[in-house]
Amino acid sequence: MAYVSNYTFNNLSRIGNDSCDLLQRNVQNAASSNYLLTNYKPACPMNDAVAFATSQPSINFSGSKQVGIGGCNIDINSELHITNMTRSKNKISLYQRPYTTVPFLGRGSSNPVLESQIQQGELANNRKTLNPSSEVSYIKYSNVPMIPSLQATISNPANLVEGVAAEGWIRGGLPSRELERDRDYAKK
Repeated sequence: MAYVSNYTFNNLSRIGNDSCDLLQRNVQNAASSNYLLTNYKPACPMNDAVAFATSQPSINFSGSKQVGIGGCNIDINSELHITNMTRSKNKISLYQRPYTTVPFLGRGSSNPVLESQIQQGELANNRKTLNPSSEVSYIKYSNVPMIPSLQATISNPANLVEGVAAEGWIRGGLPSRELERDRDYAKK
């Protein structure tokens, strides 16, 4: 018995690709996609080769780079390549860059004497071992006499201690529960 094949290569084996299992939805989807993807351009000898190459599911097709066999799509190729956007009639004037490379980012004129003084710092002969500053008294600088108005307010405890300022003062404020209880008692 002879074996007949349709010469398809690398077919997929999913149930959706099986021609015996075509549902009505699949038939309608195929019909609508065929309608949308119909090529209405004139016949070209390259169309059959492209159709055969793209009918195989896992074969990559790389056709002719620009013009088909016998130059059948030369008009379409010319429309795509020669347009106003890519081939303008006037010359494009490219301005020369102001700096051909990175501009000079130097600091200007230098002063080596000042720069070396800044880098090296000052000579510090005033070391702790040579100048014991902890033995000098600084009391005259720390105990400065106060302004008389400030001294009068600070020395008065009524300005600082709340208990002295107001009799019956409670730290943290009055208890709100007791106030509410007293208010309820007064209403009755």
